[in-house]
Amino acid sequence: MLSPGLFRQHVIAPAARITAAIRQRHPGVPMIGFPRLAGLMIGPYGDTRVNGVGIDTGSDLAAAAALLPAGMAVQGNLDPMALVAGGEALRQEAASVLQAGRGRPFIFNLGHGIVPQTPPEHVASLLEQVRAA
Repeated sequence: MLSPGLFRQHVIAPAARITAAIRQRHPGVPMIGFPRLAGLMIGPYGDTRVNGVGIDTGSDLAAAAALLPAGMAVQGNLDPMALVAGGEALRQEAASVLQAGRGRPFIFNLGHGIVPQTPPEHVASLLEQVRAA
């Protein structure tokens, strides 16, 4: 894991430069950054001026969201293995993610993609739960 100083140097600074370059060419285009494995160092990622931050499954969504600016969207972070498992485990994990995203701009998403062994009926069940929330 990077130290906070190295995180700023090797993650935040390059992301801020990329965001600034994109904004210069395409003002108003919303951007979401994904500082994978940032953990509790995620707070300064708001300095990149992205509109939202994707949170990986290794981070507690509520804790990460609390460290970011209030108006910044968070995206995440259901564990793809919960989607594979389905049933009550999926319902509980999805409810936890939905609860953690309340009160701020929020995009429900997986922490890192759907894996090939995911049953399509589990995806359908998750969609029903998210849409009903």
